[in-house]
Amino acid sequence: MADIYDRSRTMAIRMLAPRSKGGKGLELRLTKFEQGEYDPATGGSPTIERRFDGSGMRQDYDVRVIDGSLIQQGDVEIIMSPVQLGGQDMPAPRNGDRIEFDGEAFKVVTAKAWNYAGLDIGIVAQARR
Repeated sequence: MADIYDRSRTMAIRMLAPRSKGGKGLELRLTKFEQGEYDPATGGSPTIERRFDGSGMRQDYDVRVIDGSLIQQGDVEIIMSPVQLGGQDMPAPRNGDRIEFDGEAFKVVTAKAWNYAGLDIGIVAQARR
């Protein structure tokens, strides 16, 4: 029998799936920016973009938690499925990564995985327009 964490992960995947697949979420694209290897010819390291297609939902922050410094007016919370549309694990976004959701581009400020007993159930990202 699957334990409660496996069932929670399965439920999160099902609920955050795109509406076209029976879920309550929308499709999104996570773009991660990583430094490539040092190139002596250019004297620097190229920035490599890696894209991951997934799904999730967006919600606005409650006005009571907007403090103007950590959480600013217009920031949103994007709750992401722990898996990509193809079924592979979704990597956690980092500060500076980009999320394209519902026709808008957001910059990731912070992100945290819901991790219970070593199993990612979902990912919550604070994103800024």
